[in-house]
Amino acid sequence: MSYSYAIATPSYAGDFERCRLLCASIDRFVTGHTAHYLLVEDRDVALFKQLEGPRRRVIAEAELLPSWLKPRPDLLSFGRRRVWTGLGALRRGLPPLRGWHAQQLRKFAFPMKSYEDVVIFADSDMMFLRPFDVTRLGRDGKVRLYRKPDGIAGTMAQHADWCTMAARLLGLPEPTFPSADYINNLVSWRRDAVAAMMTRIEGIAGRSWVEAIATHRQFSEYLIYGYFVERVLGLEAAGHWPDEHELCKVYWFPEDVGELATLRSFEEILEPGQVAVGVQSFIGQPVERLKALFEAQ
Repeated sequence: MSYSYAIATPSYAGDFERCRLLCASIDRFVTGHTAHYLLVEDRDVALFKQLEGPRRRVIAEAELLPSWLKPRPDLLSFGRRRVWTGLGALRRGLPPLRGWHAQQLRKFAFPMKSYEDVVIFADSDMMFLRPFDVTRLGRDGKVRLYRKPDGIAGTMAQHADWCTMAARLLGLPEPTFPSADYINNLVSWRRDAVAAMMTRIEGIAGRSWVEAIATHRQFSEYLIYGYFVERVLGLEAAGHWPDEHELCKVYWFPEDVGELATLRSFEEILEPGQVAVGVQSFIGQPVERLKALFEAQ
């Protein structure tokens, strides 16, 4: 069985140059996908249109999320930051959301708007460095799901809270720990599984999936999906095969900057089977340095 594949990247103006680098790396190294979609806030559409091409399209948030949930200046930060809220959201009991909440909601919404069978999420602060045919994610009629067994310990407070919230959303028993971890870069979801997951969430909550999820300020899109396909459907029935190998080497913390400073090329740190590197934008690594390392590849 063959599948069609999309790559989706939620982004925002502050990450534009990093997203430009991601797009260049996809155009250079990635094959097998029908299109690459950039999921951005409405006001950022014109900026990101510069990156469109024959197989790249910008999707405005208004195409994905309900009209009653809109970004507005955060008065508590004197307008320096933005929150997603409004009278309609407040009437539905939703607390003001941050940009990282909105990006997760875009991820949930996109597969149900797309035409492709599989969506691969590639964050805008990563780049591909080796040839990668996305169709290799399919195996014997199933699609790869990143799954690290026992990856979340009960002592990991935030992750444990995300697991508990996922279980409650899906009507599952309270999770026990250690629990499997599904959070990573280059995570692939099936469109039909996302649709089934939203039907389940809405049936349990008695309200739209956006309302059910966004009433909680702490949630993880990857854990919710992982819990659904493994604990509700079962991986076999969901059409997924599990893989704990990380396709993307990720620098998560400020202390990682020291190692980055000594590199001549990312090839020095890529492990066998890894095809990409992610450098979290909040750790302060200049994008010029990342461009230099990319060009040295």
